[in-house]
This record gives sequence, structure tokens and C-alpha cells, in this order.
Amino acid sequence: MVYDVVMTDTALFGNISPKRVLVVDDAATVPDAVHVALAHLGHRVEIASDGAMALKMFQPGKYDLVITDYLMPNLDGVQLAHSLKRQAPALPILLLSGYTSSIVAEHPEPLPVDFVLAKPFSMKELQQALAVLFPTDSPA
Repeated sequence: MVYDVVMTDTALFGNISPKRVLVVDDAATVPDAVHVALAHLGHRVEIASDGAMALKMFQPGKYDLVITDYLMPNLDGVQLAHSLKRQAPALPILLLSGYTSSIVAEHPEPLPVDFVLAKPFSMKELQQALAVLFPTDSPA
């Protein structure tokens, strides 16, 4: 829930070059808010309403980042991440969840994601996650 979409100065977290981002979430408000936040930062965003749709939309090289919710019907975010990483091992995947403690309990093996962001999160936290995922875009 990016309810706190206060536009923070991008200089605080580096200027991440524009990315092509796929946002996957079955709730309508989260992808819309993330889309607005990322578009404000200059990124191009496409939205998939569930994991199955994301798999249909995905092609290696089409996206620079996938942001996915954890809890979704049929195919959760971890299952989606496994499928995407098989196709594009270097693809950064950011997992969103309001249930971060249950993720570890349900998935004792290493997660196929590059960053986990707890919901609700702020624009500042999203920018910090992008800076971690794309460190070469950030100033030294």
C-alpha cells in the first residue's frame, strides 16, 4: 500500500536511470500507486493483475525490474519469481508483502527475489529499494 506517496527528492537516493518495470498485484490500489510513484521517477510501468498474466506478458529483456506482491491467488509472488528467474536469472525482482515473517516460514529455501519490501511502505523506502537493486545507477 503506497499510501504515503509523497514525492521525495530523488537526489537523496541517486538518479536511477529510467527502467521498464512490470508491477504484479491482484489488488487494484497497490499497482496504481506504485505506477504513479515510479512514473514520477521517470520509469515506464506495465501492470499485471496476477502471476499468470505476468507470465504471459513476460519476455526476457522486456523488463528491467519486476515488482510483485507475495499473496496472490493461484501463483504467489515467490512462485512467480522462480518462473521468471528460470527465464532471466539476472532479472531483479522486488517482492512486496504485508506478511514478511510468514514468507520465511513458508519458504525455508533461499528466496528467488532480490529485495523484500514490507507493506505498507513509503516512497522513500521504494526509492531506497531501487538504489539497492540498481547500485551502478547511484552516485558513488
